[in-house]
Amino acid sequence: MQSSQTKVSVIIVNYNGISYLETCLRSVLAQNLPDFEVILVDNKSSDGSLEYVRRMFPDLLVVANEKNLGYTGGINSGISHAKGRYFAPLNVDTEVEKNWLGAMVEFMDANPDAGAVTPKSLLYRDRGKVGVMGLNMHITGLGFVRGLNRQDSDLPKEPFQVASVSGCSFLIRREIVELMGGLNEDNFMYYDDVDLSWVVNMMGYRIYCVPQSVVYHEYELKMTPQKIFWLEYGRANAILCYLKPPTLVALLPFLMLTETLIMGYCVIRGPRYVWAKLRAWFSIASNMRSLLRRRRQVQKLRELSDFQLIRRFKLNYEWGQVLRIVK
Repeated sequence: MQSSQTKVSVIIVNYNGISYLETCLRSVLAQNLPDFEVILVDNKSSDGSLEYVRRMFPDLLVVANEKNLGYTGGINSGISHAKGRYFAPLNVDTEVEKNWLGAMVEFMDANPDAGAVTPKSLLYRDRGKVGVMGLNMHITGLGFVRGLNRQDSDLPKEPFQVASVSGCSFLIRREIVELMGGLNEDNFMYYDDVDLSWVVNMMGYRIYCVPQSVVYHEYELKMTPQKIFWLEYGRANAILCYLKPPTLVALLPFLMLTETLIMGYCVIRGPRYVWAKLRAWFSIASNMRSLLRRRRQVQKLRELSDFQLIRRFKLNYEWGQVLRIVK
């Protein structure tokens, strides 16, 4: 990775998102922050996205991957070309307000304890309602959306601490990502935001939501077998990578309860969901060598004990979201 004086590198990963590209890119390019670059990473789209971007935005830096590397792999390939002191990954199915980037940068510049920040995300098609304002993390690794479907006017207007960024948009310090060795590419899709936040918290940094920064995101809370697989694979991967054995033993009753709840949900939804859940654990077992290698790498970055880390997480489940998904 190269050093430079550029303030921020915005990294947008696209896979067959041609219908969103113009709105997303034009809103990003209209930012009121004077010093930033935009990198569009295309993960081998088949819908003409790459040709469209090159025709409509000829001056844009485009990274064309030869295969679909997933979301984290796409971000990492963008980072390899980035010059910024901050990285700002952004989903393509978004539109951002003009101070989206400036508000996050201003907060990070003023708060050296902040390792990463995430904006207020409003629903793309109902812009008075919140999609996510950061995530709560459960002690068993579950990530729960903060503020989902609540009225924007009812929620905090000043920055506040959260356990996890939202993967649709966040800002992170370059040096943190470099120490991490990039984002964890085991998370091909989903759980990437929670995984990243585990490490940022372990390193002793804090994570904040900055409501002055606003993004509109095409978001709906729903589950599919594919999503269950990647969420459960990522969660198991994180628990085994980031917690020490005595902590795993102490948390065993809570872990077993979470496993029971998730498997119960999968049974209700049908065999494809059950198989997705089981396949996540089979995949962890088959990928154990890579998992242990990552564990050795990230444990060297630890600044917080497991006790200090777990205190930033939640003991209670977000039953409202659980019930919404079950329906």
